[in-house]
Amino acid sequence: MSTNSEAAAPARSAKEQFDKQAAHYNAQWNTWSAETLDWLLANSGHRPTDRVLDVATGTGFTALAFAPHVAEVVGGDVSTGMLEQARKQAEERGVTNATFQEAPAEALPYPDAAFDIVVSRIAPHHFLNIQKFASEAARVLKSGGRLALVDTSVPDDDWEAADWQNAVEVLRDPSHVRNYTPREWRKIWEDAGLTVETIGDAGGGITIPLSDWIFKAGCTPDQAQQVRDQFANAPESAKAIYNIVTQPDGETVFTWRRVAVRAVKP
Repeated sequence: MSTNSEAAAPARSAKEQFDKQAAHYNAQWNTWSAETLDWLLANSGHRPTDRVLDVATGTGFTALAFAPHVAEVVGGDVSTGMLEQARKQAEERGVTNATFQEAPAEALPYPDAAFDIVVSRIAPHHFLNIQKFASEAARVLKSGGRLALVDTSVPDDDWEAADWQNAVEVLRDPSHVRNYTPREWRKIWEDAGLTVETIGDAGGGITIPLSDWIFKAGCTPDQAQQVRDQFANAPESAKAIYNIVTQPDGETVFTWRRVAVRAVKP
């Protein structure tokens, strides 16, 4: 992991990246990951009395989905632009039990044992220090509290495909840090003191057009071409694992793998 001085630039990059992207996180983006939200709702064990923390809430899509089922939801993020969108969504929907505030994943501004559930969806690959995030998530959970997480992932036993995906993610979005394997995720949570109950796929994923994926990141023309070149020259293992196909109209489509984790604090 990076030192604090090394981490400073990527931290600003992540905030700037998501402030820039906030207006683009629309209904289409949510359809790309809708099944991951279904998994979180089904596997978090939420109860009407629960207090939930959504780490890296973005525009609040996950937090607002939990709100009708629990007593309170807190959504934290480093992007003020994303948080503005989340508050706007809550107001438009008349949601009164969800609050949103600036909160880095690695330094959660909450007391110990403050939450019954911690969730995070399609975000941890941006976190600068995944072990620190895990220890913070464990710290703010009550005894018996549940952790439910879904993120993009890479295979356990194909480092060629894993390295290719992480490289192309960084080309598209410099705030990307790393996608982890299921095996790595298990160790991360066990090292943080949680008991991993479930780890596996969160649905089969969805086909994503490369052009739309590039647009969502706000790539420069040079960035966009580099990403396209990487897909055109992807190793055969990556093409097979991520279902990379060029359609008759010339559009390239792909499917990222996702990992789903449920863990409990003893």
